[in-house]
Amino acid sequence: MHEIFEPIEIRKIEIPNRAIFPPLSTNFARDDGHLTSLFLRHYERRAKGGVGLLIAENSCISYPEGKHGAYEPRIDSWEFYDDWKKFVNCLKKYDSRTSVELTHEGWKKKGVDFLSEEKIWKIIESYGRAGEIACKAGFDMVEIQGAHGLLVNQFLSQLTNHRSDSWGPGIKFAVEIRKEIARRCGWNFPVTIRLAVDDFREGGITLEEGKRIANALQDDYDMIQADIGLGPKELRLEPMPFPQGWRAYLAEKVRPLKIPVAAVGMIREPDIAAEILRSKADMIALGRTLIADPDWLIKVREGRIGEIRKCIGCSECIKARHDEDTQIRCGINPQVGREIEIKRAAERKRIAIVGGGPAGLEAARIAAMRGHEVHLFYDEFGGTLNLAKLPPEKEKIQWLIDYYSQELEKYDIEMHKKKALKGDVLDLEPHAVILATGSKPLLPCPPLRNFVYLFDEVLRGEVRFENKRIVVGGGGLVGCETANLLAEDNEVAIVEMLPEVAMGMETLSRKYLLKELEGKGVKILTNTRIVDLGRGELIVEQDGEQHLIEADALVAAFGSKPYVPFRIEGIPNYIIGDAKGVRNIYSAVNEGFEIAIKL
Repeated sequence: MHEIFEPIEIRKIEIPNRAIFPPLSTNFARDDGHLTSLFLRHYERRAKGGVGLLIAENSCISYPEGKHGAYEPRIDSWEFYDDWKKFVNCLKKYDSRTSVELTHEGWKKKGVDFLSEEKIWKIIESYGRAGEIACKAGFDMVEIQGAHGLLVNQFLSQLTNHRSDSWGPGIKFAVEIRKEIARRCGWNFPVTIRLAVDDFREGGITLEEGKRIANALQDDYDMIQADIGLGPKELRLEPMPFPQGWRAYLAEKVRPLKIPVAAVGMIREPDIAAEILRSKADMIALGRTLIADPDWLIKVREGRIGEIRKCIGCSECIKARHDEDTQIRCGINPQVGREIEIKRAAERKRIAIVGGGPAGLEAARIAAMRGHEVHLFYDEFGGTLNLAKLPPEKEKIQWLIDYYSQELEKYDIEMHKKKALKGDVLDLEPHAVILATGSKPLLPCPPLRNFVYLFDEVLRGEVRFENKRIVVGGGGLVGCETANLLAEDNEVAIVEMLPEVAMGMETLSRKYLLKELEGKGVKILTNTRIVDLGRGELIVEQDGEQHLIEADALVAAFGSKPYVPFRIEGIPNYIIGDAKGVRNIYSAVNEGFEIAIKL
């Protein structure tokens, strides 16, 4: 995997390895655009991990018209110079080169036809001023956001640019931006571009056209990240099912150029990264990869690949940033949004942890790191992660189980592979007990032999159906995923009391799942409840009217309920994860971290 660690030059700036931390929005800045200490710690942590080129997230070059996100950092005036100078100085002790992405949101719905010549030159001047601020603050280079449907992309694409003057679809706007920055900073100050080489929309930039654009820009720009334009959001914020490195072909198709070309998107494992660098790209962008594990490069270099906490694509970061427009969080790395040092405890304690799911495993990891004597009881390592990985295209969850398996071996943790009884815990005379015992499936309807089955029986393969008519009761995430599995070999209907199914999921992942269900012919009945059932049939009520549904089986996926097998008295004890309230991987891992950091 030596390919990852070979130096490369962008103009005359040497980058120590081929890895880029791309401009992934965090919402860690203030709402007035100033940087915060958390913003600095977040980027410093990635620089500490040894990434070759670190690009600070999309920064506003024209406020407020060009603002992109509620907490977007600003670089549109000299008011923000000291913030960025402090940022660069903070990273100087590391071997990463620094850049910042200059961004203007533009007018995706209106396009650029309405802009006057005077206004266009004013915007170009804004890019130049932002570049000058970055240059004088000490950045090694800047990047222009020319993808994702934002302003530069809008000038490039015929979908948003119908002008007949010299500013019509083409590279002039991008070239004039580059010239303006060079006029202020000199041509030796590198400028790179995240470039839309395919709009993924009919009538927009095609890959063939994207190659021509890249060829035309190589005389002005110093590196290109080959990316997606105006097309569907899920193609650049990929849900879990997307294959690793699927976007790398965009870089492959625009090469060779006389400047480096970077591949982006879903690069998680080092062998995939090395393969891309051998044949498809000169550099690789590791966004969510370094969010999940900022030490990815260190672990690869040292041969500790099994210790990598690989991003599983749970989209918790996407949900925070794009659905809620709040600070990003990571489903598997609870340090994101904190970036605090984990210190040894002042007093060594004996801690009993009951449960081997993500909450218990994270609590065990942090407690052991802090020097405590840890006893972990579990009957199945990974807990409900072993169930969550079974629906179609969810196998990446196994990565998290593998991570904890490898990570916990580093510490002197007493592993008790058994279902813990209260006496087992008390016999240890622990100073604290953590109950992370998970949840059990909920069955609100009467059990009916050979007709009513629980979703976990289906997911585990204990019950199998083929060419049957199956009703899945409950349209939450687990119900939809169970239906998705069953629909591969059966006729499936989902019955859900609420107005929608899969509520609470991250938007793009939900869209992907619903498309899967539609493609497999799953019938979805919302605002519908089961009022009676008998072997071979169900009676449901929808809008006050009752209907009979004939079925060979009802699979109950009405959710789960917290499971706490016993209580502890007289000893500090804590209930976390699904045992506290049934939620998701993020909640479980986060609570495991929080309680262990306090003990």
